[in-house]
Amino acid sequence: MVHIGIGPPAVAEVLALMRPGDILTHCFTGNSMRIIDESGRLLDDAKRAWDAGIIMDIGHGAGSFSFETAEALINAGYKPDVISSDIHQLSIHGPLFDMPTCLSKCLALGMSFPDAIRAATVRPAEVLGLQHELGTLSIGALADLALFTIQPGRFPFYDVFMNMREGKQLIRTTLTIANGRPLPRTLDAAPAPWIELSEGQRALIERGHTPDALAN
Repeated sequence: MVHIGIGPPAVAEVLALMRPGDILTHCFTGNSMRIIDESGRLLDDAKRAWDAGIIMDIGHGAGSFSFETAEALINAGYKPDVISSDIHQLSIHGPLFDMPTCLSKCLALGMSFPDAIRAATVRPAEVLGLQHELGTLSIGALADLALFTIQPGRFPFYDVFMNMREGKQLIRTTLTIANGRPLPRTLDAAPAPWIELSEGQRALIERGHTPDALAN
């Protein structure tokens, strides 16, 4: 897996070193290493790599998801192979917040719920060669399950540049089962002492634009 964001190097230089089955994460980045050109067209180098079997992964995080890039690619028929959260001490405070919110953004961009779930479960398992253990409900597989509700409404979603798009569906988790056992709900821990929220993150929290607040 390689991580792209702000160059140098140029994204074409990175893609030239990758082989089928390798993973390029942050494929929806809006920074200088994005895989679209100024007109929103998929770069030729990126198309060749994608067609050759390079895995394109979202890896939303706190700095790697741009609606502009995502819309250009999905509208042109290029859906991400893998949807991942890149959740960590900073991104959990927005605009990622959590995996269901990341999936909700993909629905707002035009992906179907089955396609989004497959990209977050079945496809990652296949990429890792663990399709008989993960991402499946077959007998003998690990009993790792997530139950969701899809709430209709009008919900503001933000990218890492705090650009907003409105979605009509908000996915929220109702139950998580790990290895056959329900996980208890726990309160969020206090931010790590080294975490400093950005102005945009503080604004989202103050406006009540967190997933739990929107769901209520």
